[in-house]
Amino acid sequence: MSLKFYDDERRRWPQLVWHGGKVARIGPEEAEAGIRRLASHFGISLRGRRTGPAREHFPVSIRFASGNRRSTASGNQITINLDWADWLVVAHEVAHTYWYRRLSFTTRAGHNAHGRRMAAIVDRFAAWILEQGWHEGSLAHELAVADEARVHRQEERERTAATPEPIDARIARRCAQVKRLETRLKATTTRLKRARRSLAALERSAARKQEGT
Repeated sequence: MSLKFYDDERRRWPQLVWHGGKVARIGPEEAEAGIRRLASHFGISLRGRRTGPAREHFPVSIRFASGNRRSTASGNQITINLDWADWLVVAHEVAHTYWYRRLSFTTRAGHNAHGRRMAAIVDRFAAWILEQGWHEGSLAHELAVADEARVHRQEERERTAATPEPIDARIARRCAQVKRLETRLKATTTRLKRARRSLAALERSAARKQEGT
């Protein structure tokens, strides 16, 4: 493992490490959502593929750690240490998975996993993250809004279940349904009558032609 590689990354992408003069740590929900979106955008199937190279058939698990464990990644697992997690760490580890799954073993043979090719992949991922504004909290805000909406929908479902619909409202709703069905039935009956008349006319015409021959 090259510490210089990590130091060079941070010099190139300080916006993903620091924000507002503080270390820009991210939480598990934000990290997992970012990993999944990053992988999807750059064509990495975390669910695995039925076709294609064998190394892409199996799924990729996302795990979180803390303490002295390092953030790591392979072809089938991405582990993020939340004590040190920032968007550059996410870009780096997803880039490793991209390296293992998308590049052929022949291409990787003899190449440094922390060399120029890897640095180019990290830079692509880091630039896209910067473009999305995740380092400024855009993804965290989106997830918070979505979570609030889920809670609201759940509360609405619980209130509806706890308070049955008034009988008058249920009758009115059922009457409207019956009316719609009757309208459809009437239209279908009319079309059926027209079709029968047309069929009868065709049969009479055919019979006249048969008699004239």
